[in-house]
Amino acid sequence: MRILVGKFPRTIDGKNRIQLPSELRAAIDPAQDGPGFFITLGEYPHTLSIYPERYFEELANRIETEYMPEDEPRRFELEFYMSARHMDIDAQGRVVLPDDLRTQARLPDEVYLVGQKHRIEVWNREDLERTTAIDWEAGEWPQWPRYIRMRPGGAGKPTSG
Repeated sequence: MRILVGKFPRTIDGKNRIQLPSELRAAIDPAQDGPGFFITLGEYPHTLSIYPERYFEELANRIETEYMPEDEPRRFELEFYMSARHMDIDAQGRVVLPDDLRTQARLPDEVYLVGQKHRIEVWNREDLERTTAIDWEAGEWPQWPRYIRMRPGGAGKPTSG
């Protein structure tokens, strides 16, 4: 799979279907990444995350909370897996958003789909614009060098020069 990138305005129809943009569909190889998707509550409040099958399985394999004695990790796993659903894509490139997840995420009909490396996020348009608010006209620029120049395996440690 190629990296999933971009921001795409979309409308959720009356049957809770949303069309995945051709750019995102073309980045996913069903033979390698699986023919379907998993959807679950997103990392940001009031979002949903859509993962190709392979990447959801990799994520599930990375989640290691069984030796954490606190209640929060167990509750996280309960909520995370309880909310997850498998979905198939139809011939028109659409997936159906489960009613309960859409309600929990408070998603209106007008949303953005955002490519996020190995997942697609579903955002309320106003929430995304508020979260990513950069005043371009005032000359603001995102502080990306810290992340772009990060050393492999060294989270937060930028490379020199």
